[in-house]
Formats: sequence, C-alpha cells, structure tokens
Amino acid sequence: MASLSTIPEDLQSLWSNGVSPSPKDLKVFCDNIADAVTSSFQEAVSTDPKTILRMSSIGKPARQLWYESKYIDEPEELDYSLRIKFLYGHLLEELLVLLLKMSGHSVEEQQLEHDIDGIKGHQDARVDGVLVDFKSASGRSFAKFKNQRLVGDDPFGYVAQISAYAEANKDQEASFIVIDKQSGEVTVMPLHNMEMIDPKERIKNLREALEQDTPPSKCYSPVPDGQSGNMKLSSGCNYCRFKFECWEDANEGRGLRGFKYANGIRYLTSVRKAPNVEEITPGF
Repeated sequence: MASLSTIPEDLQSLWSNGVSPSPKDLKVFCDNIADAVTSSFQEAVSTDPKTILRMSSIGKPARQLWYESKYIDEPEELDYSLRIKFLYGHLLEELLVLLLKMSGHSVEEQQLEHDIDGIKGHQDARVDGVLVDFKSASGRSFAKFKNQRLVGDDPFGYVAQISAYAEANKDQEASFIVIDKQSGEVTVMPLHNMEMIDPKERIKNLREALEQDTPPSKCYSPVPDGQSGNMKLSSGCNYCRFKFECWEDANEGRGLRGFKYANGIRYLTSVRKAPNVEEITPGF
C-alpha cells in the first residue's frame, strides 16, 4: 500500500520502470496547467477586492493584514519576474500531483472547501489518506521542510494555513509535500497537531487587530547588513508590498533606503556607511 514515507523512492521508480501517465491523469494535468496560466493573468488585472481573512492568509502577520485591509481596493503591483516565479511554482506543484498519481499514490479531495467561523479556504488534497499541502521551494526554504525546521521559522504562515484545514477536517496530523524548484528533489514533512496552531483563536485575534485604527506592532525586526553597521529589512519584510508605509520611520523618519546590488535591491532601515552601489531612493 502506498505511503507518504516512500514518495521519493516511488518517484525514482517511474523512470526506472518506464511508467507513463494515463490519458485521464494527463488531461487533468494539462487542464490544470492551462487554468494556472490563465488565472495568473486574470488575477493581475482583476479589480475585484479580495477578502482579507482567508485560511490561506491567517498565518500572515497581523500588521501586514492590517495594511492589506486599508488598501483592499488597490490591485497589487508585482514585478513580472515575481509573477513568473509564482506561476512556475504553481506549475511545479501540478507536476508533482501528476507524478504522485503515476507512482501509485492516491490523490483525493483536491480543493475541498472548508469554513471556520466564516473564514473560507480550499485544501490542496488528501494523499494516501493524509491531509497535505503541496509546496514548491528553493534553497533555504526547501531545507526547512527537509530538516523539519519550518515550525520555528515560518514567515509565510504555512503551518497556520494547514492547521486550519486540519481543524476543519478534525485531522490529528497533516503533511507538506515539497518540491525543490532548483534540484527537483521532493521531500515530505509530517506535522502533528501538537505543532499546529489554534486556528479559531488566531482568527479571533486577527479580527480584533483589523478593527483597530492603528496597526499592530511590526512583524519583524531589522537585521545587520554584514559588518557595515547598517541595518536591513529581514527576509519576511522584503516581499511585503507595504514595506515603505510600514517603515516610514526608518532612517530617522526619512523612510527606507534602497540600494541596487547584483542580486537585487537591498532595503536599509539604518545607514551608517553608504554602500558603494547605486541608490534608488528618491531624495537621498
């Protein structure tokens, strides 16, 4: 009988045994790929405001959600490269589902809708009877799943999200099935209910925070930028579209300063020694 613990070995056997996808599974895969590509562009131009509190968002920091509630009618502007990155991750997750089916694992209850205290969400699936969330990750993020370190370092709130699905299903355990975007390696990280959060309490606290006139405390503290004495945004802040509003008190009230390095823009909250690279911050 198929088990989550044998997934890597089972995937290896696909190529060893020359397995091919069934016409039915291949059609579902192709349809889902088409939907993912189409949705990516539709979401980019949509003018419909999103619901702030969803099962997929309750793991986000309260301050970030507070800012989202204030800008709910404004579509999020993302760089094309980031949109491609998100789309690529989605496509990989669809490929992972196909490979699991081909290797003899049952994939059921995909996108089953749940509701907890009025907050809705759609689980990814149940694989071999276990509630799962499919993820694509790269580098350090994949290592957190592989080495069972996500619970202590979860800036995107993945544990909270799957905790909500587990609560709705009354499951005592769940798992993440994760594919590395760079190497193609797949790992499985089980999660017991003792490691999960209380989603109902979390939803209650978030609702209270969103009703306040002022934002909750900052989500993350700045971190040292090497040995320069400068301080920069933590990784949890870099992807947030509200970083400029949130950090308007940085650099003695003048706001964040951005410096263009070869590997991307680095945002500094305190500058003791100006980096020897182009600054992109107007007014400095």
